[in-house]
Amino acid sequence: MAARRNSWILCTVIFFGLGCAAYFSLPARLTVQQAGLAVILLLSGLWISRRWVLPFFGILLLAGFCGGLLIASIHLERAPSGLLTKTLYMTEIEGDITLLEPRGGRMRMTVAPMRIAGLEDRAFDWKVRLSLPGGDELSVGDHIVATARLFPLRAASAPGDPDFSRGLYLDGIGATGFVFGHKYSVTKKAETGMMQPVSDRIESLRLTIMTAIDQSLTGAEAGIAKALIVGERGDVSAKIADDLRKSGLAHLLAISGLHMGLLSGTVFFFLRFGMAAIPALALRFPIKKWAAIGAMGAAVIYLGLSGASVPTQRAFVTLTIVWIALLLDRRAISLRLVAFAALVVLILRPDAVLGPSFQLSFAAVSVLVAFYDGPGRRWFDKSGDRSWLFRLWLFFAGLVMTGLLVTAVTAPIIGFHFGRISMIGIVSNLIAIPVMAFWVMPLIVATLVLMPFGAGGLALWLMKPGLTLLIETASLAADQAWGLWHVEQFSAVFAIGIMMAMAWWLVWRGNAIARLAVIPLCVAIAAQILYRPADILVSGDQESWAIRDRVRDKLVLPEGISDFQQSVWMARFGIADHDAGNVIEKCDATVCSVRIAGRQVIIANDLANPFYACRHGDMIISLKRDMPRDICAPDVTVIDDDLLWWQGGVSVALRPDAAPVIETVRETSGIWPWIIIGGRVVK
Repeated sequence: MAARRNSWILCTVIFFGLGCAAYFSLPARLTVQQAGLAVILLLSGLWISRRWVLPFFGILLLAGFCGGLLIASIHLERAPSGLLTKTLYMTEIEGDITLLEPRGGRMRMTVAPMRIAGLEDRAFDWKVRLSLPGGDELSVGDHIVATARLFPLRAASAPGDPDFSRGLYLDGIGATGFVFGHKYSVTKKAETGMMQPVSDRIESLRLTIMTAIDQSLTGAEAGIAKALIVGERGDVSAKIADDLRKSGLAHLLAISGLHMGLLSGTVFFFLRFGMAAIPALALRFPIKKWAAIGAMGAAVIYLGLSGASVPTQRAFVTLTIVWIALLLDRRAISLRLVAFAALVVLILRPDAVLGPSFQLSFAAVSVLVAFYDGPGRRWFDKSGDRSWLFRLWLFFAGLVMTGLLVTAVTAPIIGFHFGRISMIGIVSNLIAIPVMAFWVMPLIVATLVLMPFGAGGLALWLMKPGLTLLIETASLAADQAWGLWHVEQFSAVFAIGIMMAMAWWLVWRGNAIARLAVIPLCVAIAAQILYRPADILVSGDQESWAIRDRVRDKLVLPEGISDFQQSVWMARFGIADHDAGNVIEKCDATVCSVRIAGRQVIIANDLANPFYACRHGDMIISLKRDMPRDICAPDVTVIDDDLLWWQGGVSVALRPDAAPVIETVRETSGIWPWIIIGGRVVK
């Protein structure tokens, strides 16, 4: 262990990320003072134990963990307060537009409110996200007065469902809603020229580019082009987005290392190529370093245009370090580079560690760097001495190996978050990656270069066949049922344990300490064996519910459930879209009765005769009415309107010979300012 001190840094960053994740998984917030005190004590412990390897290493990991807690607590201290807690059905909101996002005929805007009718005596340190029809005439910085309906941040529908409110809250958004028709008036922003804030100028430039794309491209290609150039995915149809996910090509829509690397690499290549063609420059000046500086500038521009999402931030930090290492004549590609990029992203946004974007990005990059820094390097080092045919074969062999490695390491993450794993992605990426590398991305560079001169349409026209090929590849691959495996949501501890085992092995590979990876692996397996998934889900809005009958292989849902909620729960139970017709069973009655796990479950919108239900049911779920107390026998489980209103959504795991295990959103989400249930912040 003493001989591998470089690995200590990697382990510390891993535990820093675990600390960030643990903070948001606590039942209540930890103060900055508490986390800071822990860090100070552990730093003192590092000094005391500096002469002993094992104690020092253990305290170092704890210090990294508590450092993650500290950073997360600092971010939460700076977050907004006094969020909207009750729906405002018709209110007037006045403020400045800070962000515009086209959404296929509608516009989603973020407004910094100055006044909200009904909340006049309040200073707003949070923003509002609104949707409205049209909105093409709006610009970032405009002052708007609109009649809208505002909703508080919505907690997860049921325990284990995605929680979008945390991300919105940490983005500074305290309410969402929509504008009634065209009931708004706009005062255009004053032209301030160079004094205009940089963020406003970037957003205006993004809108200009999107408008230019719409003028040159139509249909699905326009939506994909916007996603690739400015990171705006609102115009990508649901069908194409689903095809990309099924085919393992969803990473193409998230501007990440692939896009940033190809774009800055293209700029680097053409700059160096152009300067190398001039002997007076090539023979006297370090043109390679000059090209690296140009590539860094291109990466900065692309970061701003793309919206600076978490994958883009990670890719930007990574590439910046690569170019800086090149300028300093140092080796850049290593796991330390990946660790440093992760550390920077987590310091800027600690909650990112809980999202699939961060997890997938760093899992894939880590395993690829580890491979191509080891066996892969030996494969490619001497390829320059071989024939072009052999190098072409080696290129595609590398793509296959890359696909296998990425699929294997990201499978637990994708399975946990999305309920499916794409095996066809290994094949589809053999087509998509070369198309992106040699066709689409160079033309994106050309588009951005030519657009100020009014010639960007030509590059977009040349790009269109490549985009069409990507769309058709995704559609063809998505139709192959064998290539997509659907899995029921498994234990979070299982996913964490598997990832920890792989991370530890990557860090310590080639050393006996790598065998300790068996500890988190065993914990993961034990957790999954003991895990019991939910059989019944009831949403906190008291409208949607699901009952999974595993004996009959049926998922019983109410008639009228939203497509979004149905898709979320189908993914959670591992049900494929093409099996929906055979597995989904809709109940359109006021009172529905299903027998599962030896129990009769009665679920009703309007339970007219609760006494009859108590005599004939083992579990009664009354969505819209309170159940009179003590009218059912003690062995009858009752979930009613009162519990759903004050506790949020409910999940129930049934066991044949034991009492049902009931969890609520209030119990599982913790005490956080973004969890609003029953018209008040959970306390």
